[in-house]
Amino acid sequence: MKLLGGRISRLSNGLVEITADNRPSFSQQDGFVHSGIMATLADNAAGYATLSTLPPGSRVLAVEFKLNFMRPAVGDMLRGRGIVRRVGRTLSLCEVEVEARQDGKWITCAWGSETVYCIKEKETEGITSVERRREKLRV
Repeated sequence: MKLLGGRISRLSNGLVEITADNRPSFSQQDGFVHSGIMATLADNAAGYATLSTLPPGSRVLAVEFKLNFMRPAVGDMLRGRGIVRRVGRTLSLCEVEVEARQDGKWITCAWGSETVYCIKEKETEGITSVERRREKLRV
């Protein structure tokens, strides 16, 4: 997010919005925001939204990502939103949306979903669950 200048502009349990000022380097050949920029905002918003529902020390990893581009993104600012729709034992399902601010009004440019793998840290005898899994894989 540092590369995009993204910042969390809204944070609550299961909801994260990340905004970034639009700039010429985000543009593709026709002057619209590149799909990779929009996908990055959506992916990060879904990941942080999932993290907001998990115990401290947990981590997340995208498993599946689907983003439908509804209209070209143009405007002075971009916003990616992730909303957790369901948290299971190992997977979270999130709704994602990307908007562009045009003349002070937010316009939806992309919408989709993301499945996130939840790595919940649990300390047992000083060894984390991730370290135990790694040890099992070495056998």
